Amino acid sequence: MFESRFKNCQVGKKGMVAAAHPLAAMAGLKALWSGGNAMDACLTMASVTSVVLPHMCGLGGDAFLIYYDAATGDTVALNGSGIPGDDSTLERFAGQGEILPQHGIHSVAVPGAPLVYDLACRRFGTFSLAQCFEAGAKIAEEGFVVSDRFEKAVYAGKNKLSQCEETFRVFLPGGNPPRAGTLFRQEDLARTLREFGAQGAGYFYKGAFAEKFYEMSRRMGGTFLGGEFARHLEDSPGWYEPIRTDYRNYTVLETAPVSAGFMVLEQMNLLEHFDVEKLDPKSADSTDLMVRIKKVAFSDRNTFAGDPAVSGFDVSRFISEEYAREAVGRIQDGTQYMMSQGNPAEGDTTSFVAWDEAGNCCSFIQSIAFSFGSGVVVPGTGVILNNRAGRSFNMIPGHPNCLEPGKRPMHTLNCYMVLEEGVPFIVGGTPGGDGQPQWNMQMLSLMLDHRAGPQEAADFPRWISIPGTDMIALKQPPKLTLESRFPVDTIARLADMGHDVHVVGPYSGGGGAQIIMKDQETGALLAGSDSRIGGVALGF
Repeated sequence: MFESRFKNCQVGKKGMVAAAHPLAAMAGLKALWSGGNAMDACLTMASVTSVVLPHMCGLGGDAFLIYYDAATGDTVALNGSGIPGDDSTLERFAGQGEILPQHGIHSVAVPGAPLVYDLACRRFGTFSLAQCFEAGAKIAEEGFVVSDRFEKAVYAGKNKLSQCEETFRVFLPGGNPPRAGTLFRQEDLARTLREFGAQGAGYFYKGAFAEKFYEMSRRMGGTFLGGEFARHLEDSPGWYEPIRTDYRNYTVLETAPVSAGFMVLEQMNLLEHFDVEKLDPKSADSTDLMVRIKKVAFSDRNTFAGDPAVSGFDVSRFISEEYAREAVGRIQDGTQYMMSQGNPAEGDTTSFVAWDEAGNCCSFIQSIAFSFGSGVVVPGTGVILNNRAGRSFNMIPGHPNCLEPGKRPMHTLNCYMVLEEGVPFIVGGTPGGDGQPQWNMQMLSLMLDHRAGPQEAADFPRWISIPGTDMIALKQPPKLTLESRFPVDTIARLADMGHDVHVVGPYSGGGGAQIIMKDQETGALLAGSDSRIGGVALGF
């Protein structure tokens, strides 16, 4: 179906990056141009996105990555996700409804991103942490030009941002969102980024930042009792080998639980049992098949998945070929159960990728959960905190993912890498809540089954299937949202097949994929950045 993988891609030989904001991509490319490696580029992009996309990510959020070290041939990963406050119990929130607080101090979990930045820089960086985070600090200090997207994001979050005095001061100067075309400066954040760069994770989890956080939490009646940040620094699982599965002639690697990466592998295992390469990816048959596959994986997550260190969740079962053979029969079963875990489609996240001349490559994703996270900025720091505990835990006693002190919540975040004959072929990821596992399956199939290039895969018409109003038993089918670029007959036939079809604008289906592929014949690097979000891929 696709003529050439090079079509519409950015092409390079020595280095390539892709990110959701031009300033981040430019900073990442500058890092490579200056002699840095793929990890230096990603950490630099992490610092810049925390400034120019503060509603999506930052020091107050979480981060996950997969990294290939060309010198050793090792592929390793990090999961940066933290625990809730020690007083976060089901009993404390009993009587407040069926879901946990979605914003405010009670929705916050210990941010995992700062430790990921520190560990990644120590092991693989050739730049110092200070050098990487100076890129973001300088932009925060001098200001960046507000885009229409950012103005709209602040306006949409105005009610949440108004509930915390410090957040209101930072993001609603004069009571109004920063206007598109004006400069937005974050002097407190610039200072914090420099202090973190100079002192590392200790500053955040045991030093001045932690002290400011606990002082604020006590004042706001939070659930944090005083030792949670330090324990995260001491007890983090650290580096591990990514989980993987074979698909056709490739090996797909993913981040392990508490990441949702296992869902992508489970879906790919199921997809391999069908001749999907013979189906038009814009057809009703292809979409219906993938939706059915997706329902099995989501049912498994919502029934069985939880922090393996606490719940004993055995991910190996769900990504095994034996399980795939058994689960294929369930694809025809229309009675899957999908329990609610907050808003299943909502989430503000950003992903970026890098590949250097030596062959090192990295897929990196970070998030503060919902747009502007908890809506709480730690005074004097410019750091907005995540709402991961409220967004991702449930309140079902005994469930593997129910709220519990010392437990990390299940994530939608995941990033992937594809190997061909043991060496990296593709690195990629996308933001988008529960859309992430669905869209990564769609794009991987486009690239591996239909020979799409990175840009065509990122821009291909997209669908997402999410629960309807009956979130527990799905007596009605999930809502299937398709972009209007799907053929009219595909949309009509999916409705005839029983799907609750909703059509949105041509590039309004969600997500923000960033992908780099290496052409094995020429050695060229091909990259794509999702046209839906205004990012860019750059290489040389």
